[in-house]
Amino acid sequence: MKNFSVRTESDGVAVITFDVPGKGMNVISDEVQRELDELLHMLRNSDDVRGAVILSGKAGGFCAGADLPELLENMAGWCALDGEQELTRGVAESGGFSRRLRELETCGKPVAAIVHGVTVGGGLELALACHYRVAVADSKLRMALPEVGVGLLPGGGATQRLPRLVGIRAAAPWLLEGELISMEDALAGGIVHAVMSMDNALEDARRWVLTHPEAKAPWDEKGYRLPGGGPHTAEGYRHFAPAIAARHTGFGSEHPSLGNILKCIYEGSQVPIDAGLRIEARYFFNTLRKPEAKAMARTFFIARQALARRKEREDLESYLGVLQQVSEQEQQALLEEGYSTVLVANLCRVTSVGTGSPVSVAPAETQDADLETIGLLKRRLLYAQALAAARCLDAGIVVDPLEADLGAVEAGFPAWTGGPLGYIEIEGLEAFIAQAQSLEQEYGARFAVPPGLLRRLEAGQGLYA
Repeated sequence: MKNFSVRTESDGVAVITFDVPGKGMNVISDEVQRELDELLHMLRNSDDVRGAVILSGKAGGFCAGADLPELLENMAGWCALDGEQELTRGVAESGGFSRRLRELETCGKPVAAIVHGVTVGGGLELALACHYRVAVADSKLRMALPEVGVGLLPGGGATQRLPRLVGIRAAAPWLLEGELISMEDALAGGIVHAVMSMDNALEDARRWVLTHPEAKAPWDEKGYRLPGGGPHTAEGYRHFAPAIAARHTGFGSEHPSLGNILKCIYEGSQVPIDAGLRIEARYFFNTLRKPEAKAMARTFFIARQALARRKEREDLESYLGVLQQVSEQEQQALLEEGYSTVLVANLCRVTSVGTGSPVSVAPAETQDADLETIGLLKRRLLYAQALAAARCLDAGIVVDPLEADLGAVEAGFPAWTGGPLGYIEIEGLEAFIAQAQSLEQEYGARFAVPPGLLRRLEAGQGLYA
């Protein structure tokens, strides 16, 4: 195996060192998952192995989660699947890591994990599938589930295991907002069971494995109950329903993973763990196939990595100034059409590169706005800025689409779009152009399609080519 080494001690404890060659941090790749199958075979079938301790060979941490560039390539393939058989295969492929972790959890032998430094995403999910977890003291431990920040959801069981450890109320911010899990909360909730030096951690983990031959996860024990109760208990009604409402304010419904994470928690907490993991696998696959997820992953991971390696960054002041200007012009147009200052300000808050409060005007007649109308107004503000970004790209005001998207999002453009150019790709270039032309006919030349977009459509070229 390239990514794992195994040293079986005389007492029968297999010490498994996770150390991906050529990388500064361990990541979960397809190759790592295939090697997990080999480890699982050893654990299940070797009479000489009484249990295992998994630790990292990297100084910086246990594991940084998925190999995102590889995942993005896989996402492209899964998006192309069609028909019941292909989609069923896609769910199984994308859920492979979760299945392997469940097999580890139920392999019939005790497994401990020693975590230190960066332990996030799939790395934390790997640890949660182990029966005992020791954190290394003074290792700058950073535990989190940051998938929501790149438009994804935890697909290795965290939406099911974390609520079953600490309850829905405590788990929700870690799953829905990617908040760091403090050492105090981790110890209190059983996310880690002990904290000690590395030398002591290995000895402690080995001793625990030897003294717990029948180890099971809490949710596999007879009589297990969800801490705090499920969503239909009094506790659940007090906290879960408001969480749903809070996460769907503004543009929460457009975010590719927030709604699906909530569904995983809500549906999964009412069924046994295996059914819950199947629920998570379906929603994970559905999320991966959303264009918003691709756009967010490209902007918040690929773009940030690429730009971090550059010695010089583009000066985006003029570009962002253009986006702000067109947003303010469209806000003013909405006010003049009779929409309230409060409505326009709220629309601006969730759609626009940072602007001040719109200047109030006295319309001839106040306009009512139902949900359909509000959706149209949001679209107008988004289209105005996306068209402006495309014009800036044509004019050379901004050169790199990745830089343009990341800069706009950091300045206030909605994150779920991946940026104004990302929003064009979410809509689909042909559909975006058709909608812009319709808006131009109704509202004027400010929605005119820049020639560069028309050329790209004719050439079959995307914005990131």
